[in-house]
Amino acid sequence: MRRGFAARIGHHWPGPTAAVAAGLTFVASGIIRGTYPFGDGPRSTNDLGQQFVPMYAHFRDMLTGQDVGDLLFNWSSGFGVPFLGDFMAYVGSTLSWITVLFPRNHIDLALFMVDVLAIGLAAGAMTSYLRRLRLHGPVWVAVLAGVSYGACGWAIDDAAYMSVWLNGLVAFPVICLLCEWILRRRSMVSLLVTPFVIALLWTSHFYTVYMATIGAAIVVIARILGYDATVSWRDRLTGAARCIVAVGAGIGLAAPLLLPTFRAVRAARPSPDVTFQPIDTIHLLARLLPGSEGVGSTPGLAVGTVMLLLAVSFPFNRAIPGRERIVWTATVVLTVLSLQVRITHEVWHGFDTPNGSPYRQAFIVAGLLVIVGWMSAAAGLRTLLAVAAPIGAVLLLYLVTWNVRTTTTTTHVVVPLLAVIAVGAWLTSRRPDWVRRGAVALLVGAVLVEVSVSSAAIDAQRSKILSAKPPWGEEHDAIRSLVRSAEDWPTQRVAPGAEQTVNDPMLIGGQGPQYYSSTIPDTVSKQLLGLGFGYSSYGRATIDPQNPVVDAVFALGARVVVDRPTGNDVPSAPRLERYDVSPLVTVRPAKAWSSKDPGPFGLQESALGADVYTVPKVKGEKDPDAAVTDRRGGLSIVPAAGAGLPVETRLLTTCTPGSEVWFAAPNFIGEVLVDGRGWVTNLNPKAKSPGVYSGAPMLRVGSAGADGAVAVTVRLAARTKLPTSPIGCLHRDQLTAAVERLGTSKAAAVSVGGHSVDIRLTPGAAGAVVIGVIRIEGWRCSVDGGTARTPSSRAGLVAVPVPAGANEVSCSYRPAGARMGLAVGAAALLGLVLVALALVLLRRRSARSAG
Repeated sequence: MRRGFAARIGHHWPGPTAAVAAGLTFVASGIIRGTYPFGDGPRSTNDLGQQFVPMYAHFRDMLTGQDVGDLLFNWSSGFGVPFLGDFMAYVGSTLSWITVLFPRNHIDLALFMVDVLAIGLAAGAMTSYLRRLRLHGPVWVAVLAGVSYGACGWAIDDAAYMSVWLNGLVAFPVICLLCEWILRRRSMVSLLVTPFVIALLWTSHFYTVYMATIGAAIVVIARILGYDATVSWRDRLTGAARCIVAVGAGIGLAAPLLLPTFRAVRAARPSPDVTFQPIDTIHLLARLLPGSEGVGSTPGLAVGTVMLLLAVSFPFNRAIPGRERIVWTATVVLTVLSLQVRITHEVWHGFDTPNGSPYRQAFIVAGLLVIVGWMSAAAGLRTLLAVAAPIGAVLLLYLVTWNVRTTTTTTHVVVPLLAVIAVGAWLTSRRPDWVRRGAVALLVGAVLVEVSVSSAAIDAQRSKILSAKPPWGEEHDAIRSLVRSAEDWPTQRVAPGAEQTVNDPMLIGGQGPQYYSSTIPDTVSKQLLGLGFGYSSYGRATIDPQNPVVDAVFALGARVVVDRPTGNDVPSAPRLERYDVSPLVTVRPAKAWSSKDPGPFGLQESALGADVYTVPKVKGEKDPDAAVTDRRGGLSIVPAAGAGLPVETRLLTTCTPGSEVWFAAPNFIGEVLVDGRGWVTNLNPKAKSPGVYSGAPMLRVGSAGADGAVAVTVRLAARTKLPTSPIGCLHRDQLTAAVERLGTSKAAAVSVGGHSVDIRLTPGAAGAVVIGVIRIEGWRCSVDGGTARTPSSRAGLVAVPVPAGANEVSCSYRPAGARMGLAVGAAALLGLVLVALALVLLRRRSARSAG
């Protein structure tokens, strides 16, 4: 019995060992680099700092009851937006619970641990699959193979700062392992367990897990075609059918989350269509070498020198049956080619070519290289050809790609060093045990060091391209303290600003307008941009204009502000500004008032329900250095030939004396002279695709003088175009009066739940209840317990018509596709129950027949 237990332990230890080793190499790379949490260097690169850390912080608040939103709706960002799509796209279900184990001010550490654990899980799962595929083989090679996969080039370069992508890395070997289990055993347990694991994986990150599922299908096909003649085609096809059914049932179980997410993605702010352009073969193959870096433009295929050598040895290793060598070699080659072909590229990416990182499926190729490398090692390298051929091929690749931009100094060092050590270990295979074991120990250590230093080199090279956000610190604490001191939800909102990230409302707290997500509803994005918000990332990230009319419309009663004096790079300490604004819920006249003013000025007035702007006609001053003309629906400013650049010119108009002057020109590349601040950049000349990728928020430039004359000075370096009416005059007295009127029309009581609003009214005349939330698909409202209906819209806000004497209004948000998702999930679960019952009955009948 003891021997059997020891055997079982010995059979299972390679997976956990690989997991621990892979996680430690990632930790070691951080120590080498001196990045957080091992040094002062920030590690929250790009989207990790801007999106993932804030969203994990928000998710932690939701789990611990510190946030008013829930899994369906996020009250913190964008004046109220759906959250389920963000959960599925950025947080995921597998490791996100880790956040509750860490204090909120250590949320960056929680994300670091998510990366460590995901890389470890991927390594352990791959080693377990490899041992299932070929039980008899050097265990230490299986462990190193798992480590090489878990810390492959794609994992470190592309996924480590997009933490949720690592779920795809985990899913690939797990699905392969489940299908192998089903192929080998007609077990009721395998058919019933697999769907629940698949459902967990698909709700972890549907995007990369979709790719992992395709990769697993490729592996299953290769397994079926590679079987020898002793396995009948009937057994092969029935095994594949069982695997398809189990995986399909698992996806069905995940439908309650998947279908609403797909609907959210469809309704999200689109980005311009991109045509896939394959890279040249040299740059593609260069990424096979360890330490190579090419984030966002080339595929991270590296699995380390040793595994690359073993993978290349596979077609030359005659210890492997010829049928298997042909099938698996063709599988790897065709999968690599699929990275470069447009139609297969589209299949890999769900027929939606991404803007950036066009090789997000590269981890599948890394996994296939590890699989064939292990199969070759398990069979044994018994001929000189099986060793010499891969050495020659890798050496040739090493020399050809020496000066390729993705190759690093680390690549130049580790490849020949590991190749020499690997050949040395092979040469000692027939030496005494102590020599062989010493060589193996040296090779194992060298591989682990190679993985660690390669990861560090990749991170160092990537940091030259992508910026990183610092971890939580004293400034975060100061801003959060100010936000909490002003909390008065749901009476009014408080905005933390965007000093740390574009998603500070989720990171810091509060209920601000800032929001950055690829799942932002297009309706929300258009509405905010129409109100004068700036934007980047094609409108997926919003920039607060800090405009008092917008604040009044959305009940934004306080904001954290950090001043940046002109000519001084050091910002002031954060401070809190408070404003008199209308309540979140107001009761307005039954007939909506609509402004006729153009641009954001008119939309703001319509949302407020009052006339507070004058939008005057604008002309340019007579200037020898620049000509301002009004034509073709806009003001054109053209620098004169020979004028020294940049040129300055003035836009002239007239406003009521004392009114505030606002400038709204989202596509204007240049600077504006602002009272008390000096020159303020509207859009930087280096701004990406003005008017498409990026746009400027409207800007307060000063106040009209006693004579009402207004001159807005702009500075530009090239021809530009402004809206026909880029200047609006805001009358503060009229705004104050409008806010006071809305304040007197507030509801008797307002209660906001996770994804609902319950309003108690003071019975009165017929009117409309207007909520300071942008109306999107999914909102349903009822009056006095009546039938729930889709609310109407007032300048984009949720509005509910109410009859005279109405007492209550209840609104709730339910994601589009939720009902269908629940129905599909219930059907999948019922199907599994019926399958289980059928299998039990068949077993009992077989047992009786045998008896």
